Amino acid sequence: MHFLGRKLHHAFAGEVTIDRKERREGCRIKFRLKANSIKIYDHLNVLRIETTINNPREFKVLRSIEQDGKTVLKWSPMGKSVAHFQRYAQVANAANQRLINALADAQLTGKATEELDKLCQPRVVNGQRVPRFNPVDPSTVHLFQSVLSGDFTINGFRNRDLQSKLFDSSPVDARDAERRTHSTSRLIAKLRRHGLIAKVTNSRLYRVTKKGVNAMWPAVRFRHIDFPSVFNEQAIVGA
Repeated sequence: MHFLGRKLHHAFAGEVTIDRKERREGCRIKFRLKANSIKIYDHLNVLRIETTINNPREFKVLRSIEQDGKTVLKWSPMGKSVAHFQRYAQVANAANQRLINALADAQLTGKATEELDKLCQPRVVNGQRVPRFNPVDPSTVHLFQSVLSGDFTINGFRNRDLQSKLFDSSPVDARDAERRTHSTSRLIAKLRRHGLIAKVTNSRLYRVTKKGVNAMWPAVRFRHIDFPSVFNEQAIVGA
């Protein structure tokens, strides 16, 4: 009821349901309030939130009406009309935002601590020592946040794509551009050896692995959501 902008009232007459379904493509959770609903699902690992308005009269719209010979503005039930499309968008966006804000308060579950502990330990891969990550270091969190960018979800990323996230400005000269390429290549190699990303076969693209999501997202959340005021948000990367 909160997501769809209603308050709990003893005189409320209607059906409120919550259901969850697992499909091959992912999981879907739907909240229904009478004929309207809002759902969240992770189709192909892309988080989506949608509000469906089948009965717009459950919401109000500010309309001009005649009252006592005068034209006044009054909040009235919203009808099915193209004239109310802007109000439809406002209602749906507000519902989506309330659900997003609720998700931000959800507690982490699973093996997040175990994955973070592994990042803090150096590894040996094919006889080569791989340095550890510091999950609370500003530059490390910025790297994780860049790799987890939604821009890379479908097609993955290349060296130059990751550079565009890590550096705020263009290289000053050819030598600086080469230095950035080599620096980013070392970071990609480190991420691969920790199993956080994997190379796409027969291409120069990389994609985040399931382990990568489980390990990197808690570090980003810890810094930017759980304790945002404790840390300095400005991370200097590639210095």
